[in-house]
This record gives sequence, structure tokens and C-alpha cells, in this order.
Amino acid sequence: MAIAGTQAMGATLLFDFEGDDAPEVKARTFHVGATNAYATSGTRGLRFCCDPWRQGMAEWPSFTLKPPISDWSGFDRLVIDVVSLGGTKEEWLYLYVAGGNGPIQSGLGAKTLLPARGYVQWIVPLKGKWPKSTPPDAIKRFHVYTDHPQSVDVVLDRVTLLAAGEKPPVADGPCVGRDILPLAIACNAECAVTNRTLKAEVARLRGYMQFCAKAAKSDFPCRTMALGLATSMENVRPRSAIKAGAIPKGGISVRLARRESEGVQLLVAPLGEGLRNVRVKVGDLADKTGTVFSSKNIDCDVVGYVNLHRRPPNPVGYNVPTKGPPGYSRKTTDPDTGWWPDPILDYLDGVDIESETVQDFWVRVNCPETQKAGTYRGMLTVSVEGGEKALVPLSVRVNDFEVPAASPLPVIVTFEPMPAPHWKERKALLNDPLAPVNIWKRHRLEWGDFLSRYYITMDSLYHTGQPDFEILERLRSRGRLGLFNLGYWKYPATTNDAHFGKWREKTLPRLKKAYDEAKRRGMIDHAYCYGCDEVTKECFDAMRLAACELKKTIPGVPISTTARDKSYGMTPPLDVLDWFTPLVSQYFAEPAKRSREAGHQVWWYICCGPPAPYPNMFVECPPIEGRVLMGAQTVRMRPDGFLYYQISIWNSPRCIEGGPFTDWLAQSWMTWHGDGQWTCVGPDGKPLPTIRLENFRDGLEDYAYAKLLEQKLREVESSKLKVESDGGVWVSRAKELLAVPREVMDTLKNFTDDPAVLYRWRDAMADLIEDAK
Repeated sequence: MAIAGTQAMGATLLFDFEGDDAPEVKARTFHVGATNAYATSGTRGLRFCCDPWRQGMAEWPSFTLKPPISDWSGFDRLVIDVVSLGGTKEEWLYLYVAGGNGPIQSGLGAKTLLPARGYVQWIVPLKGKWPKSTPPDAIKRFHVYTDHPQSVDVVLDRVTLLAAGEKPPVADGPCVGRDILPLAIACNAECAVTNRTLKAEVARLRGYMQFCAKAAKSDFPCRTMALGLATSMENVRPRSAIKAGAIPKGGISVRLARRESEGVQLLVAPLGEGLRNVRVKVGDLADKTGTVFSSKNIDCDVVGYVNLHRRPPNPVGYNVPTKGPPGYSRKTTDPDTGWWPDPILDYLDGVDIESETVQDFWVRVNCPETQKAGTYRGMLTVSVEGGEKALVPLSVRVNDFEVPAASPLPVIVTFEPMPAPHWKERKALLNDPLAPVNIWKRHRLEWGDFLSRYYITMDSLYHTGQPDFEILERLRSRGRLGLFNLGYWKYPATTNDAHFGKWREKTLPRLKKAYDEAKRRGMIDHAYCYGCDEVTKECFDAMRLAACELKKTIPGVPISTTARDKSYGMTPPLDVLDWFTPLVSQYFAEPAKRSREAGHQVWWYICCGPPAPYPNMFVECPPIEGRVLMGAQTVRMRPDGFLYYQISIWNSPRCIEGGPFTDWLAQSWMTWHGDGQWTCVGPDGKPLPTIRLENFRDGLEDYAYAKLLEQKLREVESSKLKVESDGGVWVSRAKELLAVPREVMDTLKNFTDDPAVLYRWRDAMADLIEDAK
């Protein structure tokens, strides 16, 4: 705040809120605090934000300032800059100026009508307006209030006293051009602001302030930045309501097995002005014996954001608590637009963070397969250019077992970069060598290695050429080879000889060529043949004819389809096929069991469906959904494999460069965001993962824990192993975890969204695996 008597533009400045002594008022329905946005003078103002009023809420939200000048007798006007940040209608803002004694209402009162959004200069006449109960030379209280907690959200700045002849000051701070002018333009362009937008802004500000308050009370407080923590299973939006917590007293902890990767999100937010070149680094960790966990195996990457301009067709799920088991009930809502986290920008070393913005850093621990079991401790360093450094303890516990190098569950995932078929610029992108759909080929081998780290073999359900045997050989040499498709097959137009003959000529030679090459290389056991994508029963007779011919041409190779056969091959004509893949919402355990008993496999898949409350992997979905689907739900429902149609639908004209706010187009298939797009393209065409891809792999690693526990259970029950627990406790606990507790998953449509619950299940399995000797 300004010192008494400070002159500004020929006026006497009372408050400008530039110092550290701006008031902080926290109440259930409103809050007051400094902000470095929408200031009209300098870089800081005072924000007063209230909840929309509902019956039963407390009234008269207010705050009081003590003026640095008590003698106002020489002034004839009080001027207050007010920026109104958004209601659905005009609202009143009130003021009392009073002495030190008696009720505040005995002072000089004033009010102003605020616009829904915009800037006003509130001028309060003083000369001749003072009530007898308030001498103008003994002013002690400056009291701002509103009659209800309405949709009032204002920034006050440059509270000024004017003497006769003095002109009101002109708004001239840097925020005038940066924040206020765009607000006014938007106000003119939009005649009204929706309740949804208002609530989102109120929630954003409240969440941000709560996040900063938690950080200030944590064991790692900083002067210029707030530090927080979120799991890898949460979306932390940079300019939205922040629900993340403070860093625990002991710092950040990660537990994982050998060959496993596990991440957390370290959050950084400015407490005042923006921060420049913020970096997160880590040194080597060590256990009590001095054994080192190398920092080379820990990534500290900047999370990037994509801008979603319109709501997609899919709702998203969230849980509400219930009294009875499982303790939650899943609901749906429409997702918000704006900035959402998705790509992980591993090429950025540091990043600038704007005011009132929370930035994620993805801390990923990659455990080598030779790492000794134990707990390793070290430090993460958060540094700011020209500012302070913060040290955050990091501990990594390595389990005494390893997850497999290749996927523990058979997966078929298409990586075949292309724009969406409906995309308006599709032809231009396909002809542009710098478009992501083309430039990625500069790093084809790197892309193959990258995908394998996420348990994905570079493959395509729909290709009509030959498999990329160079990539496949590379993966096999590293123990990471999964399944690959010999080629896509269609059914004949009809079952007559002419159409069947044309089908044979077009289909069989290329499949036979791929088959012979795979057999020559000794990898035919990894091959399958996929076709007839989501076709319906009128095509089944022609499919049967084709499948029988395929079995003669490529013997021993499973014939796979997503054809909509509700019996999963239990009845003709599709009983001759090998693998059936219904949508997750159309997967039923008992029919699947009968189909397996008849010699078939029954997988499942997602695409742009099913919608919430089922799990999916759109940008707006809580990332935990992908992890629950690939882990807990797969353990409970026991599909034979998972299929996904595409992870590289890239409609962007250029690769991602810079950040963290990117111009990458998250709109992928039709109007969905991220459907068919789990990967992004970085500078020069290099691969970038997404938060969703990380959770896909993490879910498969959870599934790997369950498979290891199943193996241990068989060995314990056959007396090949002993356990530390006695009385059958270990066996009964193992069976309980492998059945997946209801707190983790109740049904396919009702499952936890609490990362702590999922971690408890995962860590309990790890404990039992380690107990088995």
C-alpha cells in the first residue's frame, strides 16, 4: 500500500496494493486477496470475489481497510478503479467511510452499479456529504461490502483522494493493455456471460488461492512460489479450479518394481508476479548402504496444454460419496472448454509461469531391471531465474520383483499417422512434408522404441501392405516384441464365385507374403490377421467364406475381428474365427467364458465409445480411467486382450514447439478430443507422450502385478513357496486382491476415481508378492 500523502497524477493515493500488506480475507462464501491481474496502476490490485447467493447463505460479505491518511477534510472526491470480472447481470457494490468509533453504518455511504464485465472509475463525492457522526478529519475505516454474496467479482485498485481542481488519474498499468482491454473487447462481443462460465471463474480463483494457502502452510513454503503435489492419475488444469494438495511432510514418495515406470506431478504456481525459467532437477538418490539410484533414470518434464474451444459430444465421469459400499456412485457431466493438460514436453528444460497459473512438472521414475530392492532418497530442486530455490525430498522404493519387458496383456494398438478422414485440411496435410503426419518418419526407429516403452508394438489393424519387419526385429532383440498384424482383410462383396475369386486375388497374395516372411524370421507366433471392422450380421456369411480361406493360406495365425457377433463365435457362421472383440460396454463375462471353453479368445476395446460412466481416454477424462481400465477392470473381467483402433490421428499442421501452452489440435476423430490420439509430435517430428498414454502403461503394470501375484498364489497353494504369514492369511488376502475389492471397482460403470484407493490395492499386491519366498 502507498504511504500517506503519496502523489499520483496530481492526486493523493490511499491504496495501490503494490506491497506485501494487501489484506487476505477468507470466508466460506467469499474471499479477498491480492492479484497481479487487472491492475489499473502498477502490477497488483485487490480482488473481492463472492459466491452467487442462495437462500440460507450468510449476507453482507465485506472487508475493511485502515486508510494511511485520517484527515480527509481537504478533499472533495474519492476515486476507486474497479474492474468487474463477470456476472450475468449488473450488481451493486457498496462502501462506508467512517471514523474509529461507533457502528460502521454511521459513516459516509456510497454505492455504484457494476457492469457485468468491464472497467469503471467509481467517483464518490465528499464535499458536503459527511454525516454529523463522522468528522472528515478522523477517518479510520474504509469498508467495502455487498448486500448478498451475489455474482460479485471485482478488482479494486488505485484508491485516490482528489482535491478541488484535481483530475482523476488515468488507468495506465501494464494490466490495462494485457488484461482489461481484452476484457472490454470480450464484453462488447458477448452480450452475456453464462452462469457456467461465472462459476468456473469463481471456482478457479478460489481453488488457486486455496492451493497457495495450503502450500504456504506446508513444510516446503517459498516466498515467490507455491509448491504442490498431484498423482499421475489427475488432470491439473493450469487456469481452473485446483484441487491438488500440498507436498507431504516427508516429501514426494514413489514406489515401483524393477522395469516399471511411475510418475507424479510436482506443481508450481507464482505467489505474485509470474516466474521466469522455472526448472525442476534431481540428483542421484542413494540407500543407506550407499547404493545409487541414478538421476539418469528420473525425468522432470514440463507438462504442456492444449486449448479445447468447444465442448465435445462425450460427457465425463466423476464420483460422489455414498454411505454404503462401495462408498461412491459414478455420475456424469459435460466437460469445460479451455486449457487442458495432455502432452509431456520432454524437450523443454525450463518454462515461464504466468501469474495465477499452475504449472505441472511430470516427475517420472524409470527403474532399471538390475536395480537393487530398497528405498533410495535424494532431492528435487525447483529453481527460478533470479529467484529462490526450493529443495523437496524425493524417496523411491524399489520392490523386490520386476514387471515384464513386453506387455503382460496381449494388446493390439494401431500406430499409423494420418489426419482424420473427415478433416477439412486432410489433403493439404498429406502433401505437406513438414506436417506431423509426414515428418515423424525422420525418426521412425525412435518412434518404434518409444512406443515399446509403453507396451505398444508399432503395428496397424488396417494396413494392406507388409509389416515393418525392421522395427519388429529391433523390438524382439530387446525383449519387447508384441503382436503384429499380417494385414487387414475384408469380406467378399457376395458369396458367389465371381466375387469370391476377385477377393482371393486381391487379398491372399499379400497376406501369404507377410506370413512367409514372418515364418522365415521365426516370429510367426506373434502374428495375427485382423479384418471386418465392426461389421454386422448381414455380412457374416461372406466373412465365414473368407475366414475359411484365410486359414488355409496362413495356417496357425489367429483370425481376429470386431464384427458384432453377440455370441462371440458360439454359433455359426462366425464360429470359424479365433478372436472376438466386443466394445467394453458389450463385454459380458459369462458368454465370454463359454466362448473360451469352445476355443476362442474374447478381447475388448474402446474407441469414441463407450461414453461415461464407462471408462475412456479422451483429453477431458480423468486419467485414472485409463489406468483402471487397463489394470483393475482387466484383472476383474479377464478379457484375453485389449484393442485400440488408432493413437496417431494428427490433424495439426505443425509439430509442437515451445510451450507450455501449445497450438496442438486435440480435436481428432470427428469432434472428440484425443480419441485416436494418444501421442503428439514434438520438434522435428520426435515422439511426445501424453498423460493418457502414461496411464495406459501404468494400468498394464498394475495388471502385471496381478499376474505375478496369481503365479505366487499357485506356487504357494502347491507348496512350492512359503510365506511369512501363517494360518492361510496370505492365501485369503491374495484371493481378495485378485478379485479386485469393491472400493477399487464395483462394476464397469462404477469404479473409484481416488488415486489413493488404487495405490492401496497396487501396493498391497506388491507386499504379498514380496512376502512369498
